[in-house]
Amino acid sequence: MKKPTSQNMRKRRIIRPYLIFVVCLAGASALLAWVTRNECAVSFVQTGVARCTSFVLNFLNMQTVVVGHTIESSRFHIEVITACTGLYVASVFLPAVIAYPSRLIAKLIGATCGIAAIFALNIIRLVSLFYIGIYLPSFLEKAHLLVWQSLFIIFALFLWLFWAEKVAHASCK
Repeated sequence: MKKPTSQNMRKRRIIRPYLIFVVCLAGASALLAWVTRNECAVSFVQTGVARCTSFVLNFLNMQTVVVGHTIESSRFHIEVITACTGLYVASVFLPAVIAYPSRLIAKLIGATCGIAAIFALNIIRLVSLFYIGIYLPSFLEKAHLLVWQSLFIIFALFLWLFWAEKVAHASCK
């Protein structure tokens, strides 16, 4: 049997994280497809996000209630659909953390803190959209589809870069 050369070993080390990312991304996509087709699972997530958002809004004296997965007040209501749960962003962030060559503890820190940060930002996003819906309703669609979608993706990217540099890279030293 032919002994692998250092160049072949280097190529494998470079290609391996990409392959792991693609496989994990496919797995996350399959899981996400199952969740979105499973009415009970998706409703659980939507309602949970709606309740957390309503809790924050009530803390800010907005006097909201959750009906199903809709947050309602006397002035405005907002429905939490699957795309507004943060699941899609998390389903790309998590495979990136798993694929990055780092220690298991760094991956656990990245996954736990990253997913928590994504869901926290999503609550902030929904709270801000609720306020925009009340005070600047003509700006709501742009804020929702253009501003927040872009910010959310950029946040997830910078969150992963921060984790890779500060946590994952530090754990390898």
